[in-house]
Amino acid sequence: MTLKQYQRIKLALTFVLAFVFSQAIVLKSFIPPIILLLASLLLLIMLRRRVTEIIADERDYLTGGKSALLAIQIYSWIAVIGMFILYAFRDRNPAYEPIAVTLAFSTCLLMLLYGVIFRYYNKISLTDKKLVYIVFVLILFLVLAIASIRLFSGEDDWICQNGEWVGRGRPDFPAPTVPCE
Repeated sequence: MTLKQYQRIKLALTFVLAFVFSQAIVLKSFIPPIILLLASLLLLIMLRRRVTEIIADERDYLTGGKSALLAIQIYSWIAVIGMFILYAFRDRNPAYEPIAVTLAFSTCLLMLLYGVIFRYYNKISLTDKKLVYIVFVLILFLVLAIASIRLFSGEDDWICQNGEWVGRGRPDFPAPTVPCE
């Protein structure tokens, strides 16, 4: 298979996936696009092995690595600044708080994944002592994530029932001004 044929198939799969994902959002059916995404991934992996031409060289990988690092750094700064701004205005709109928390945890997860993958590709040997520390940090991170989700989740919140906002628990903010449907 030539590189051009592979790229055409990849482009066609992208169009099919975009169509299926857009229809899935409209129809609120999320399992078929996930199955199609996994099937497309496996198909592309199989087809990539059959390409006889050079797909990428060292310069492409070096440029990709530099651009990925810069993209991660820029995203992290924007997400952290956005998280602080949204968290500061959580009194004005309670919906800002879960968005801020999601940004914070996604940024932490992204940086953690980057660190682990960087260490893997850098081939720093992990001794048993280092491995124990890494496992401990991962377990601590998981426990803190679960605890913060439990502590900061909306036990005292407004829920929509029969077209009206009803307080559950003791919400410390006024009922939403958005119509309840």
